[in-house]
Order: sequence, then structure tokens, then C-alpha cells
Amino acid sequence: MSRLNVPQTPLLAALAGLLVPGAATWSGNAPPPAPRPPRLVFRTEFAGVDKAGDCLWRGRVDGDGAGIVTLALQQVEDPVQAANPVWHVRAHWSITGTRPDRSFSADLEGMVDWKAGVSRLSGIITSGWMRGAWVQQDGRFVSGDVSGTLEITPSLASR
Repeated sequence: MSRLNVPQTPLLAALAGLLVPGAATWSGNAPPPAPRPPRLVFRTEFAGVDKAGDCLWRGRVDGDGAGIVTLALQQVEDPVQAANPVWHVRAHWSITGTRPDRSFSADLEGMVDWKAGVSRLSGIITSGWMRGAWVQQDGRFVSGDVSGTLEITPSLASR
């Protein structure tokens, strides 16, 4: 006499979950997916050099923090290095939001490659909206004007 082994119910449920997508779902207390970090798009025009020697750009920001932006860029190395195509820079961003609760200032640092026409900076929001958040800026220079994106990642302390 031959004996037929029938799989137990938990094994059948597991197989059904593999064969039928969505058939088995977890209803535990899993955290919801993290929201996407705010991403701001900016467009600025070169506005000259201030008394401190910082290069200034002014323009607009679109997205969650829409408003007016002023960008002050300062080369970190001594002036002799200004002839090099790649600069190590510090930047101060001031954004006056169309909604006052979205205004902020940020101090960033990174590199500008004048030959390639690109910049990549990162740093922290020092005051205002999302204070303490990490900011990454990707920029593109065309005819002296700069445009690009700011990606803001909220700080863990504020979550």
C-alpha cells in the first residue's frame, strides 16, 4: 500500500504567496514608506561681486520652498588658484519663500568645475524651514548663470 503525503496548510499558504503575487500580505505594524525628500528647482542670473568678494546670483526657486533665492559663492583657496578650472567653494543660500514658513538659509561646500560648467555642493540648513536638514545642490552654469536642483533630506532629529 502506498501512502500519499499531503503538505500541511502553512506550506500551502507559503506556496500560494509565491505563486500568486499579492495573495499573501503582511498586516503587521510595518512603518509606512519614507516620503520623498523635498526637491527644489532653481534658476539664477549672475548679479555681480559683493564687497566681501563673493560672487552673487539671484533668481527663483520652484517646488515646496518656492520663492526668491540669493546665492553667495566664495572660493576657499587663495586668489592665485582662481585661474584653475576647478574651485573648492563655500556657498551661502538665502531663500525667501512665497510662504514665509518655507524661508531658510543654508551653508554649503563643494566643488565648481568652470570648464565643465557644473557644481556639486552639500551642507546644512542653518536657519528657518527644515533647520538641520542636509542639502545637496547640483548646478549647471550657462553663460554665467546657474540653474539646477536642491535636494533636502530632513535630519533624523526632527523625525
